[in-house]
Amino acid sequence: MNEPLCRPFYTEYAWAFDLLIDRPVGKECGVIAAWLVGRQILPGAAVLDAGCGTGRYSRELARRGYIVHGVDLSPELIEVAKGTAGDRTGGVSFAVADITVPPTARYDAILCRGVLNDIIDDDRRDAVFGAFARALRPDGALILDVREWGASAERKTREPLFRKRVSTDRGELTFTSVTELDAERRLLLISERHELVGRGDERVSDYQFVMRCWEREELGALFARHGFGDVQYFGAYDHNVALGATDRLVAVAQLSDRRDD
Repeated sequence: MNEPLCRPFYTEYAWAFDLLIDRPVGKECGVIAAWLVGRQILPGAAVLDAGCGTGRYSRELARRGYIVHGVDLSPELIEVAKGTAGDRTGGVSFAVADITVPPTARYDAILCRGVLNDIIDDDRRDAVFGAFARALRPDGALILDVREWGASAERKTREPLFRKRVSTDRGELTFTSVTELDAERRLLLISERHELVGRGDERVSDYQFVMRCWEREELGALFARHGFGDVQYFGAYDHNVALGATDRLVAVAQLSDRRDD
């Protein structure tokens, strides 16, 4: 997808991703499932988890009755996803794939959480929405979230530093992230460090990369261009969190027209 594929979070520290980034997966998947049911996409339907990471949302949606295929460009994250799927009974599969390339299979819904911020170039942003439209069956739903530029810039100006330390079976792991802004291009310039200390050994991995935030107008234009309508916006995976209440932009849309761009 983009240069951040080499990011240690997605490669050598893929095993620690869920330890460092804690999410209320069950609660959020409950909302996602409710949004799908509200658009007549019921348990038993096929869902593509585009940029699935370690697969925790794929597994939870499968637990709720959906047939989920998770894809990610990181082989390391997919290996973690496959390794943690063993205690589940069917309904979920994983593979390495690029979300900007339309899959051969078709789905009733697509979930794409967070990874669109890694796509910097306008043409590739357009391409991924085209890929989503081609991957969906008629009346299929697309649920996604991105970082909203205005609120993200305000938050990262106020809180540029994030640090978390966790105990693992490989030692004490400290993750540090520092964000600077390129306001002219709506970019987050991120410097990350993983520090692992265990059994007298210390390993440090530093990495710098860029995320490009989104605005509602840009999302709306891409939805319209690729045949999506009935768009709803939220500030979180929560019916009650309005757009603008957080630095996230969550969108739910439905394919209303088929186009060959």
